Amino acid sequence: MNKDWASGQQSEFVVTNKRANLKIIPYIGCKAGFTDIFDKIIPDNISGRIYDIFGGGGAFSLYACNRFGSHRVTYNDNNPIVVNLIRQVQKSPLRLWELYTEHYNNSCTEYYYRVRTLCLQNGVEGAANFLYLAKNAFSGKIRFNSRNKFNSPIRKGSSCPKVHLDSLLGLSKTIEDLTIMNEDYKAFACVENSVLYLDPPYFNNTNGHYNGVLDLAEFNQFLRTIELRNRVVLSEQNHPNIFDLPESYTVRPITLMRSLQYFTQNKSEEMIAFNF
Repeated sequence: MNKDWASGQQSEFVVTNKRANLKIIPYIGCKAGFTDIFDKIIPDNISGRIYDIFGGGGAFSLYACNRFGSHRVTYNDNNPIVVNLIRQVQKSPLRLWELYTEHYNNSCTEYYYRVRTLCLQNGVEGAANFLYLAKNAFSGKIRFNSRNKFNSPIRKGSSCPKVHLDSLLGLSKTIEDLTIMNEDYKAFACVENSVLYLDPPYFNNTNGHYNGVLDLAEFNQFLRTIELRNRVVLSEQNHPNIFDLPESYTVRPITLMRSLQYFTQNKSEEMIAFNF
């Protein structure tokens, strides 16, 4: 077993419902509330590039850009719809806000399902369509089917949230030099002398909230490759034993004083592991 996890003396991290201004959209397993944890485990004097390999809603990338500068950070996700939104926040925040405001002014149940049939992947128009759906999805669930079609139902009994231009411009400024990629995670196996943050789709999750399920053996092989030449941080919901982590890792339990977005309960457990 790894340091801390099996000692019986491990120091537990706790994440509350406090919402940091480090997210663009709600997202399954969003790490916007993990800023204190990242502050504690990632030292100030790290060198090299910082990679957010399973970027999702971009919470870790925003955190890293704020702390270390966007010129040092690479965001990646395999979903082109989500990647397009991040790109448009970076380069076209004003137009994105204008198009979202049009959605806001027209919002109703019938309108939501009409937008759900539109293109979500291309350009600022697609990004605005997706942003509107993400802001109004039931229980904040950003969910895609196996054909990468957004299929979350609309929230019940709530009005469409506003998007404030100042906030969107601020997010755009934060990520102005961020490198944005749309690759399979295994494309980063050759990275060296960097920090790689891994927050993969939760393994052993049968709830259908992810548009792709990773092969655990392939992921573990990827870990064995990158951990030899990089600092690695891994967030996951499962027990660390499934990753065969070597003794170089410290594993810390995390209690979330809120439910995971795909599982309804008052609090839930995750873990974070790091090899430095």
